[in-house]
Amino acid sequence: MPQRYLIVAVTAVAAFWMYIDRVCFSTLAAPMERELLLPLAPEPTDADTLSNDDIAAAKKKKFGPNPPAGAELSPEDVVAAKKKKWADKRLADILGAFFLTYALFQIPMGSLADRYGARAVLTVSIAAWSVVTMLTGFVGGAVALVGIRLLLGVTESGAYPAAAGLVKRWARPEERGRFSSVVAFGGRIGGVVAPWLTAVLAAALAGVALVEWAITPSPAALDANEAPVNWRGVFVVYGLCGVVVALLFWLIVRDNPPGAPAPAREGGNDPAKLSLVTRFAALARSRNMWLFGAMQFGMNLGWAFLVTLLPKYLEKVHDTPLDQAGRMQTVALGIGCLGMIFGGVFTDFTRRWLGPKAGRAVPIGAALSGCAVAFLLIPHLPDAWTVVIALGVMAFLVDMHNPTIWSFAQDVGGKNVGAALGWGNMWGNLGAAFSARVLVELQHATSWNTAFTCLAGAFAASAVCGFLLDATKPVEEPAA
Repeated sequence: MPQRYLIVAVTAVAAFWMYIDRVCFSTLAAPMERELLLPLAPEPTDADTLSNDDIAAAKKKKFGPNPPAGAELSPEDVVAAKKKKWADKRLADILGAFFLTYALFQIPMGSLADRYGARAVLTVSIAAWSVVTMLTGFVGGAVALVGIRLLLGVTESGAYPAAAGLVKRWARPEERGRFSSVVAFGGRIGGVVAPWLTAVLAAALAGVALVEWAITPSPAALDANEAPVNWRGVFVVYGLCGVVVALLFWLIVRDNPPGAPAPAREGGNDPAKLSLVTRFAALARSRNMWLFGAMQFGMNLGWAFLVTLLPKYLEKVHDTPLDQAGRMQTVALGIGCLGMIFGGVFTDFTRRWLGPKAGRAVPIGAALSGCAVAFLLIPHLPDAWTVVIALGVMAFLVDMHNPTIWSFAQDVGGKNVGAALGWGNMWGNLGAAFSARVLVELQHATSWNTAFTCLAGAFAASAVCGFLLDATKPVEEPAA
């Protein structure tokens, strides 16, 4: 096997575990909310109101999937529903906290990879986010959980910018799309496996003492149809596996192919001597980079729903239990993975067919237009599974154009590929950071259908930005 294939494969495994650690939070949101947030919910006041969706969900919880005509909530039920609404909003903030630091540290961590090499930066990142994942199992309250989510964002932020630079150094120009898709595919497979694996592991670890030697978890009352789970043990197991992946990455991966010159020796400005401010200024002067960032902001505003609120939506609107919601989330993300397989070959083909400019812009704009249509259709779909299929189509289109995003950053980034991809990822994950809270506020103020319609608008705006990208105009090389 050529060494460059092995390098790409190991990097894909690292991306796999990154997404396992990231997506499992949403799958375990319900038991974490019950134990850590609901006990903190204040007594509601007259100013606290319930939307029609909130009332419908409370009735389904009390009376079953088909409440009888004229069924009413007792005052105690209303109080419980209002406390649940308060906890839902806090949970949305906690889920979004990850994307905030993940966004803000994209350029700094990408610049570190450009300066010190992807091998060192990625190894430290994998080990660090694995330790943070493990520590999640030991949190004792909401404040600690917010801190953990912020730390997870910091430690994972360097992964894809560093991987993009690694792919550029090991792949031939005509292989960049395919190699990038393999790495990103590893992450998506992690996202697909995570909901199912997390639900199964949480149930299998029920009653197994993994954290009790350090803390005494607070008991949380289960609903009548819920089986006990051990969400804390899941984080401990995932963290330990990630430490092993970090060790393997360090032992196998090298920054440059044998005999290839290091980036600092390739002529022009030495990327190892460029400061973060200098890199950032070069990116900020580029119209391409602003379009790149705006495109990813709107895209992730919608896509993040899959890895943050989908299980909660299925539980609240369609009375879906945890294990089934995990399978449904897996189906949606799994359909997306098919797009990642297709996307790498597709972007290399369209570049040859349409040229370097349209070959990057057209796949991005067309895919995001399709995502807008998918979200417009969701309010008119009859049941949970058709919604999941529509979201799967959206995920397919997002993942299909993802290798094009990486290839675009490699085309225009010059010797600062990590920083260029980090710029786009920064804005994209700021969109993801706002996503959970914006959706929860829209849902509580109006309905889920209104929220989905707004996300369709965000995807449409992203599509316009995608069509305007120009891969023939590189970021201006900053002076050392």
